[in-house]
Amino acid sequence: MRVMSMTSRERVVAAMNREVPDRVPRDISWGLTPAVLERFRRETGSEDFHAWFKVDTRCVNQGPTRVEHDYARYFGPGVAWNEWGIGHESTRDSQHFTHIVSPLRNATRLAEIADYPLPDLDAGYRLDAVPAEVRKVHDQDLAAAAPLAVTIYEVAWQIRGLEAMLTDMLERPELADCLYDRITGLRLAQTRAYVKAGCDVLMYGDDVSCQTGMIMSPATWRRFFKPRMARLIAEARAIAPRIPVFYHSDGDPRAIVEDLIEIGVTILNPVQPECMDPAEMKRRYGDRLSFWGTIGIQQTLPFGSVDDVRREVKLRMDTVGKGGGLFLGPSHMIEPEVPWENIVALYDAIDEYGEYR
Repeated sequence: MRVMSMTSRERVVAAMNREVPDRVPRDISWGLTPAVLERFRRETGSEDFHAWFKVDTRCVNQGPTRVEHDYARYFGPGVAWNEWGIGHESTRDSQHFTHIVSPLRNATRLAEIADYPLPDLDAGYRLDAVPAEVRKVHDQDLAAAAPLAVTIYEVAWQIRGLEAMLTDMLERPELADCLYDRITGLRLAQTRAYVKAGCDVLMYGDDVSCQTGMIMSPATWRRFFKPRMARLIAEARAIAPRIPVFYHSDGDPRAIVEDLIEIGVTILNPVQPECMDPAEMKRRYGDRLSFWGTIGIQQTLPFGSVDDVRREVKLRMDTVGKGGGLFLGPSHMIEPEVPWENIVALYDAIDEYGEYR
């Protein structure tokens, strides 16, 4: 029996709660690289790929900062920095990546970590903008997502430097704890604001795994990140007990999936098929998790045929999508190697195979 038609918001909420929607909700993950975005504009005449591909969610952002920290003392000439003070240098060959220059890469003292100027993401004047932004999304019958992925670890290592950050956790844990606690404090304020504003899903996550397993030992993750993530989720659930919680890590984080479930994660993203079997994840965790993503960007999309793309979508629906609990889309940003025909085929196939009957 066909499920009655739903709005995008109703559809997303049903899928995230492991219920059967009218059709599978769809995502375009982290968006399009510049070359793909330009191709999209040429092919469609549109500037809004979310609307064109009928994406069911929109991320909600807080207001802009009024504070300008001068991070110049941390860098040499030619380095631009973002709100966190993380330096970025352009690279000759990359479509969208930059070379990260970490401002605290040479820090040796706890005071340098404690005194480093972080952005005012917890400022009331910035968070006051969130309710109106949520209403704008809901007025379009779309689901509002709180974009807090890149939650703690990735921000911290980009500030500190990857090697230094990993070394701190082993040899100088007080330095790691200081930076993680400061970032967590900002995320707590953001969490409260987004949940109170009525967001439909909290999007947390950090790339703590690579395609061969965890970047750090599970014990290290449990020491530094599990309690901090648990605190964020508990804060959210104290306000909205049923709010879905999304956790993102590229690669293979299976070693900590049970931990994520324990602290309240209900959605796993992106479930990279290059390093884990989405169908097996559904069989093992489908009674406790829903799955967001599952279409890999490293094999079928860039190098397969249109028919290969269509078969992969149908396979996901027949396995991960069975009984609900699937939010279908690419596992990451769509890269220049992906032919335009395959992008069109992906979303056409979701239209064809994505209905629940």
